[in-house]
Amino acid sequence: MKQYSEKETRILDTAAEMFANQPFHKVLLSDVARVACVGKGTLYLYFKSKDDLYFAVLFRGFATLVEKLEKHASQIDLTPTEQLTYIITDLAQHLLRKSINAQLLGKVIHYPDSGEWQDMRAKLWSLIELVIIRGIDEGEFEDSAPRLTAQYIPSLIRSISLFPPEGIDIETFCKHACTFVFKALKIEK
Repeated sequence: MKQYSEKETRILDTAAEMFANQPFHKVLLSDVARVACVGKGTLYLYFKSKDDLYFAVLFRGFATLVEKLEKHASQIDLTPTEQLTYIITDLAQHLLRKSINAQLLGKVIHYPDSGEWQDMRAKLWSLIELVIIRGIDEGEFEDSAPRLTAQYIPSLIRSISLFPPEGIDIETFCKHACTFVFKALKIEK
């Protein structure tokens, strides 16, 4: 994961807190700089605009999430079903617990398309694909296109985070998402 300077970390931490607690349009860069104890000029050395800062906050959260999911996927003492359950649950909790403006989060589906975002998405899909392939090899799953399935899973979860059904709690959603995915992957016996 990218290493951030102490000032950059303070700015990102402050911005993450502010974006989580107020609408995007109410977060002012001057307020971020003041709370992070840096000059506004210093903030602009790291981030060109409020959008740039916002997407940096999202990317850091996404990179941290992928790092956490890699740890679950590498635990060979877990079955593929257990690994995938952790992955689905962590993805859902990460996206559903964030109080980020859905309109802006929707931009992340298509934007930004920088190399670092593409690489991180590919890393996420690859680790899910490897768990599915392991499940196929061990006879737990059946799937003719694990690469596609690996992309469907985060898309399913992201879709619900953008358009959550009223009254659904995270635990219910996680349970339903796992049931849905495993019905598609399980070998009928």
